[in-house]
Amino acid sequence: MGELASGFQAPWWLRHSHVQTVAPHLDPRRFDVAIEQRRHELPDGDFVDVHWLNREGSGPLFILLPGMQGTPDSTYIRALLGELSRRGLRAAVLCHRGGAVPNRLAPFYHAGFTEHLGWLVATVREQEPTTPLYAVGFSLGGSMVIRYLAQTGHHSHLRAAAAVSLTFDLASTAARAYEGINQLYQLRVLRSYQRVARLKAHLPEYASRLGALSGLRGIRDFDEVFTAPLHGFSDAQDYYRRCSSRQFLGDIQTPFLILNAGDDPLVAPDTLPSPGELRSHVQLELTPHGGHLGFMYRHASGFGYYPPSRLISFFLQEQREAHESLSPDVVGARVLAVEAADEGGRADQHPPAARAAQ
Repeated sequence: MGELASGFQAPWWLRHSHVQTVAPHLDPRRFDVAIEQRRHELPDGDFVDVHWLNREGSGPLFILLPGMQGTPDSTYIRALLGELSRRGLRAAVLCHRGGAVPNRLAPFYHAGFTEHLGWLVATVREQEPTTPLYAVGFSLGGSMVIRYLAQTGHHSHLRAAAAVSLTFDLASTAARAYEGINQLYQLRVLRSYQRVARLKAHLPEYASRLGALSGLRGIRDFDEVFTAPLHGFSDAQDYYRRCSSRQFLGDIQTPFLILNAGDDPLVAPDTLPSPGELRSHVQLELTPHGGHLGFMYRHASGFGYYPPSRLISFFLQEQREAHESLSPDVVGARVLAVEAADEGGRADQHPPAARAAQ
C-alpha cells in the first residue's frame, strides 16, 4: 500500500519536534493499569521479565517492545497499555534482556536481537494455539520486530505488526544523536547503559571494559566498546550495517504499519524508505509532526497520544477475521473499526486515523 495520509494533528504550540519528544517525559499521568510482572527463565540460562496485562484473559495478545533502555513505565508504553486495558484487551510488555535490569550473561540486547521475541511468541503459541498475536516495537524495539519478521517470513505467527518512531539507519541515527539538543537524549540513555554495565562488573567481559565507561561520550561509543564485541560484530559500524532495519523491509511477509513523524530529530529524511521499497502489505504513515515517540495532541479533556488507538485500529482492521474471534466480553459492543478510530477511541475527538494516499 505504501505511504498513508495521516489523520494526526498537533496544535501549533506542540508542533516543534523537540517539544513533542520531551513533553511525554513531563507527563505526570500514570495511565493506571493493573499489570503483572513475571520473570521467565530462558533456555540459555538467562532470564527475561515480561509485564502482563489481563494475562489470564481471552482474545488477542499484543506484544510490546520498548525503545532503547525503555521500560514498562515509559510513557508511550503506559499510554498504549491504558488504551488496551480500557478496551478489555491483553498485552505483554517484553522487557529488554539486560536493559534496565542487569541480566546474568554478558550479552544483552541490540537492534538485531530477536531471540527473546521468538521465545515469547513460541511460548504463547504453544500454550494458546489459536490466540491472534500482534507485535508493536517502539524505536529500537521496532527494528527488532522487523528483523524477526524478516527472519521468520510466513512462519512468524504474528497476524500483523507495527513500529513507532522507527530508525531506519542506525549509523545515521547514531551520528544525529551527537547534534544539538539530541545530545541530551543520548546522554540520558547512555547513563542508563553505564549504570547497568557497572552492575555487571563481576563478569570478566565487563570488568575488562569498566575503565572505558567514564570516557564514553555517546551511544556510538558504547556500541563500539560493549554492544559490538559482546554480540559478535567487528565494530559499531559493522553492527549498524548488519542490523539497520531499512534493508529488511522487503522481506516482511506480515501486514505491517510504520508510524513515524517527518520531524523526528533522530531520523534523517534521506534514510526514509522510498515507496518502491515497501511491499503492498507494508504501510508507512508519516505525520508532519510528532518528534521521536511523541505524537501528543490536545483535546477537550486534556492531552492524548495518537499511537494507541491508531495501532489497535490498524491491527483489528488489517485482520478483519480477528473481529470474529473476539468475544463480546473482550471487545464489548463497539467494534474497533478504523473509520471510527481517534486518539482516545472516540470519533468525535479526532479525524479518522488514516486513509490510503491518493
